[in-house]
Parts: sequence; structure tokens; C-alpha cells
Amino acid sequence: MQLSPFDNLPPLSKEEAIEILEKPPHELNLSSDYYKAVFHLSKYPGLKTEQLLLNLIVNKSNETSIAIARRKAVESLARLKCYRAIPAIGKCLSSSDEYLVEISAWALKELDCNDQKLIKRMVILLDDPKQNRRVLCQSLGALGGISELTRLKACLENGQVSLIERGSLIAAIFKLSGGKIDVSEIRSNLLDENQNSRHCAVQDAIDSGDIGLLPSVLKTPVAPFFRFRAINSLWPENVQEIKTMNLVSIIDSTLDDHPDKLTLLPRKYQEDDIEVLVEQLFNTDFNHCYLAQKVLFSCSADEIWPCVSYNIYRAKKDYGALYFFVNLFRNVDGWGEQACKEIREILLFCLSNKWPANMKFRPSAILAMKKFDPNYCWDNIFDWLNANYTTFWASRYAALIVLESIKDREYFLEAIGGNKSLINDKNRFVRAKAAKIFECKI
Repeated sequence: MQLSPFDNLPPLSKEEAIEILEKPPHELNLSSDYYKAVFHLSKYPGLKTEQLLLNLIVNKSNETSIAIARRKAVESLARLKCYRAIPAIGKCLSSSDEYLVEISAWALKELDCNDQKLIKRMVILLDDPKQNRRVLCQSLGALGGISELTRLKACLENGQVSLIERGSLIAAIFKLSGGKIDVSEIRSNLLDENQNSRHCAVQDAIDSGDIGLLPSVLKTPVAPFFRFRAINSLWPENVQEIKTMNLVSIIDSTLDDHPDKLTLLPRKYQEDDIEVLVEQLFNTDFNHCYLAQKVLFSCSADEIWPCVSYNIYRAKKDYGALYFFVNLFRNVDGWGEQACKEIREILLFCLSNKWPANMKFRPSAILAMKKFDPNYCWDNIFDWLNANYTTFWASRYAALIVLESIKDREYFLEAIGGNKSLINDKNRFVRAKAAKIFECKI
């Protein structure tokens, strides 16, 4: 998850945030000060915080600074699980500010609202083309508006909803009706040419609760952590295998993220033009990146290194490109001595404290480091497996894959400290992987 821009500013204490919120608009230094104060105040849970945020929600001022902060206050109260805010947030559904309506519908979902009047209000809002129907449908599906199924079906059939709105409607109807609707349209949307539509389709699969959609999601050309989100949401707890699917195997495969495992949408590239292919690794549409990567994997390291080396400086500023560069290093063999030296430096850059812990290239960098500097892996394996030091579960999982590759049983036992504490990791995917490794090696 990316940091908020306000996390890059000097933090506000609780007292400083309160002082800003108590100022009238004309005394603000910047119009964004209220928003900034709400953002930071939400880091200090408690009755005082909740009351100040509630006061902001019921403020009827049309000042832009207050309107924007009001939306953030609604979001913050939902994240703080302030259930007493439900009535005030519910009144926001009648606001002329469609963005406030949108965040309020989302907030009521997060607060598990069971107020049937508010649920009915959300259904009525589906008829308003200005509203975000996707969010409304997602909230209705989660809140169990079963009595409104007829209205949801009518909205789906009226032909006035977009592709991504249809997907959310189908997901809500599927969940509320117990599966009494065809979800093939969601499956089709997973391979839409537009990446945003594919992202929405993954979320629709999650919202439907239909694990039958998971095999299709796993082949969707989007960032792997969209797929991980679907696995986490759709896969039942304490189950290792479902039909032909094995939990550890699909996590391994998704973390490896090889383009051969995805259903890629065709594009025309000059497949013999290395510069064109490397440039595609910077594309914001991951389908383009995977297509280019698939061709590059079949090229020789000597052939592609000059172009890759030339673009490393750019890649270091582009999170997505850096991820695909690291995957390229992992999957192509035969790098020269100088290339290996530079690649190791890039991997160290990826694993440095310069980045937030949950950057998607970190797990791939751990896997790549085993290839370029095994000794560095063994020196850091304890930290990578430690949830207190390595907070991102996928990095701990990648470290387990590295650990799994140890052939010497005695060294393996030494590496894990002679115990199975990893089986109690707070992340269920890590627990499952650890259990499988220990079962095989101990």
C-alpha cells in the first residue's frame, strides 16, 4: 500500500490536529489543513478523536476545505470502527456531494450497518446516474440487502449501467441470492482489454464470494497482489486443497509470477527489438509488461543487458518497472560478471530501508538474491523470517522458499533454530508454507 502524501510531511500531534480543527476556515494557512488534521488525528483513537470527527461530519458548511475534510472524517470513523457514527454517516447518503455519498456507502459497509432504512436508501441511489453504483452495489452485497434483490436485478437489466457497474451488480446478486445468477460475465471481464476493468473484475470475483472464479483470477494479467487479495478472500480458512487446487502451490506460483501461467491479451510488438521490449516493462498496463517479459525470458543475457543496464536508473524511480526488472534477473541465466555485480547492487537497493516494507518487488528480490549472492541470503534469513523485522508476509514467504532450497538437513535445522515456531506465523499463507516444509524436512 502506498503511503499517503501527508505521511511525507512533518507529523501533527493530537493537540496540533485538534487546534487546527477548532479554527474557523478563514484562519487556515492552507485550504487542505482540515484534511491534514483529520488524517493525523485518526492516528490517535479515542472518544475525543471520534467526537471531533463526528462534529465535522454534521457540519453543514459548504466551504470546500470542510467538504473535503468531511469525506476523510467519514473514512476515518469507519477505519476506527466507530459504530456510534452510523446514524451521522447514514445522513450523508442524502448529501448533494456525490463523493461524500460514495465514501459514506463504503463506510457503512465497513461498519456492518444493518439499518434497513439506510440499506433501502442505497438501493434508491442506484437510480441516480451521478452516484458511484459500484460502491453502492459492493456495500449492498456485503450488508445483505436480500429484500432488495428485485431492485438489483431490475438495475442490471435496464441496460443503463456500464461494464464495471454490471460486474458489481452481478457480484452482489450472486452473493445475496446464494449463487442464483450466471457469473460468466465477471469471468469475461477478467480478460478485458482495459486494465482498470480487469482490476474491477477481480474485486467483483472477491465480492461474489464464488471460489469457482479463482482459477480465472489466477490467470488474470494484473499485479500479483490483486490475485493474492482474491486468494485471501475466497480461500476458506484451515483448508489446504480444493478439487485440483492446492493452497501452497497457488501461492508459490503467484509469487513466482511467470507470464506462462497467465492468460495474456495479444499485442503486436517487434519481438526482435530489445529496446521496444524493455520499454514495455515501464508500461502501466501489466499485460504489456508480461508480454514483453515473456519474449525477453527467451533472449540471452548478453543480448539484453546493454539495454537493461541503460534503463536501470529509470527503473529505480518506477516501482512497477523495478518489479519486472527483478523478475527478469531471476528468470534469465548467463549474466556476465559486471552484470551480476550491478544486479546485486539493484537487489540490495530493493531490499534496503529506503522503501516501505510492503513494496511488491521485495519478495522477488529475496528470491533473486539466492541466485546472485547466496551468502547474503544465509546471513539475512533469520531477519527475513522474523515477523517483527519483516512485516510483509510475502517477503517472509519468499524467505521460506529460499529456506526450502537448502539441501543440507543439518544446516536446515540450524537455520530454523531447531523448532517449528514459523508454523505459528500470524499470516496463514506463511503458516501453510512452513508446515509443508517442516513436514517434508523434519
